[in-house]
Amino acid sequence: MRAKILSASLLILIVLVASSGASAQEVAAQQLSEPLPSGGPAPSFNLPDVRGVDFDLSNFIGNTPIVLSFWSIYCESCVEEMLSLQKLEEKYKGKDLVILAINEDIRVSIDRIRRFLTRLENFRGKITYPVLFDQDSKVFTLYRGAYLPTLVLIDRNGRIASYYRGYTPEKEPSLLASIESLIEEDVAVAVPPGPPMVVDRSEIVTVTGMAALCGFYDEGRWQKSFTGNDSFEQELELTRDLARRDATRQTVLESIRLLGVGLFSHEPIRGCIDDLGIHLDRDPLDTDDPLSNLLGLLNYSDYFVTLHEQEKLIGNRYFVTREVRVAIDALAEGLAALGYIFDPLRIEFAYVNMSQLDQKDFILSLLRQSKYIGSLENPVFTTHSSSQVLEVFTSSQGFAEEILKMDFAQLKVFVEQVTPSSLELEIWKEQ
Repeated sequence: MRAKILSASLLILIVLVASSGASAQEVAAQQLSEPLPSGGPAPSFNLPDVRGVDFDLSNFIGNTPIVLSFWSIYCESCVEEMLSLQKLEEKYKGKDLVILAINEDIRVSIDRIRRFLTRLENFRGKITYPVLFDQDSKVFTLYRGAYLPTLVLIDRNGRIASYYRGYTPEKEPSLLASIESLIEEDVAVAVPPGPPMVVDRSEIVTVTGMAALCGFYDEGRWQKSFTGNDSFEQELELTRDLARRDATRQTVLESIRLLGVGLFSHEPIRGCIDDLGIHLDRDPLDTDDPLSNLLGLLNYSDYFVTLHEQEKLIGNRYFVTREVRVAIDALAEGLAALGYIFDPLRIEFAYVNMSQLDQKDFILSLLRQSKYIGSLENPVFTTHSSSQVLEVFTSSQGFAEEILKMDFAQLKVFVEQVTPSSLELEIWKEQ
């Protein structure tokens, strides 16, 4: 990524090329398509169920809360989500709630779907709510699905309430609670019509933070912390705080990924001991990397609201599972104000007459101070020079200005030229 030189001066030419990240809109696509806005009208559709009987959603939109579960027979987490939703179907028995499982297996016959559901009933549990067949994925596209499973909640007024992408068993309590909150909404008070509101787009993310309770154990019982603190309650509170901070870190990390920003991130220390011994400083919000640098700039409460949170100590590990509503439009504006762009630029550093050790020192220092770096490739070495490629989530001008403000110790850096497509730096080592 960055260059550094042994003796006199070194001219580094940095060529920036906008990445060509065109993504295919397939079910298994890793890049998320922009969902329908929360608060907007839910599109209606007509699909056959597995018996071949048409199901018309327009008969239910605006009358009752609706859950759409997009799934595939090849997606285990999809099946787990369907079985979880069956608990609400059995509780409400089709009253005050409509649950629909919409199959997205494009090249699979409806007979095979029927056989799969039969095996599911025989070995794991029966799905009694309607299972619909979206063979050409028109409905999945209509709802801007990106990958499976995707869950869409529609309130009793026919508006998109929220999206859930992905499923784990840990999500079940908060997921079912969110669905039931739609049923319990007070609809008795008539609200007079007013001017149309501009609703900021939001997303729901579910994350789990974790920290280890570090101490000495005797016959499986905690005795004393590594710091010498005898109070189990104080040590547990410290561990709980670290797990909460880890959940905060994971929330920001997942949220900026929804906007296409994937910052370089060191994994925080979640255990107690590594090869070098005991770790006492395990703060997930301070890991000396671009993500932590961003965390220090964001006002968390401006963009994130915790909807549900569960905490549990299992063995010597404390878990915090948090469901968070993200003001995604406001977050995008906040990132843009900090100089971020959402399509990364590829940058090539050319190193001339520079030792590998100096290159490593320069890159490590850059990673500790930058807030824009997304990824870096291994350097390529030739007889007289070497080069390295990285991606940044800012403009060439923004990156150059950031570099000028950094402290590289004995390395001195001067930006010679900045254009929309190139950047020249002169770097020398102070004698």
